[in-house]
Amino acid sequence: MVGPLYDAHVAVVEQGRRPFVRTRPGTSDNPELLDAKAKDHIIRRDLGGTKPQEFGNGCISYADLPDGQGYLRISGFADCDEQDPGYAAQLAELDRALDAVLTPGRTAALRGLIIDLRVNGGGEDALGVHLAGRLTDTPYVAYRKRTRSTPPQAVRVEPARDAPRYTGPIAVHTAGTRFSAGETFAQALIDRPGRTIRVGEPTQGVFSDTMVRSLPNGIRIRLPNEEYLTRTGTTFDITGIPPHLRTPVFTDEEFEQNRDSAFDAAAAR
Repeated sequence: MVGPLYDAHVAVVEQGRRPFVRTRPGTSDNPELLDAKAKDHIIRRDLGGTKPQEFGNGCISYADLPDGQGYLRISGFADCDEQDPGYAAQLAELDRALDAVLTPGRTAALRGLIIDLRVNGGGEDALGVHLAGRLTDTPYVAYRKRTRSTPPQAVRVEPARDAPRYTGPIAVHTAGTRFSAGETFAQALIDRPGRTIRVGEPTQGVFSDTMVRSLPNGIRIRLPNEEYLTRTGTTFDITGIPPHLRTPVFTDEEFEQNRDSAFDAAAAR
């Protein structure tokens, strides 16, 4: 029943069983298994065996690259504080990481920043918008949201106050193993002032918050009920956000031949 929709935010959930959910054809429905393999590959191949700084229960990692660029990897916008799942705790952990990474000296010296979201399970949209506020000096609209019965409501990016901000070139890694808040963060960077390019593959194509309803027999139905729009009214539901520069992402051939085409392309921009 959920299969033909190809929307990973649509689910039928029966207590004690794995949810019935389907992803877009040709993409992984279990990014957690890929995450560990991808992380090892990045450290060994892209970072030359040097482990990056890690924050937030491993959700966020950072490394300086030899050519003066920075590499920021975010695997999710949730569960960054494993002791407290609340939004305030997640926000505090994100700020702790960003304060350590985006120091005044580094933001002034970086000649480019790679943001790797290729395996990102999503979480809180607001955390992505908050992060975008560290990447601009100018306020702008991240995206607009609407339901069937409400007009579009603008979600704005406001420059971070009393904190260093990086406003230089950014290359964002994209892939079909990037879901939900990982995608809305990418959408929040589309109209970012300054040069921002996307490298990799289209994202999964699931943006909306979900509406949950329970049936009399206890089965729950999860349905997306919002549309996320760009400044010009475009939506990327189902199709995903396309990259500017398309490359393979974590394919069997990439692993077997010790390649990371997306990383190399982003580093060369």
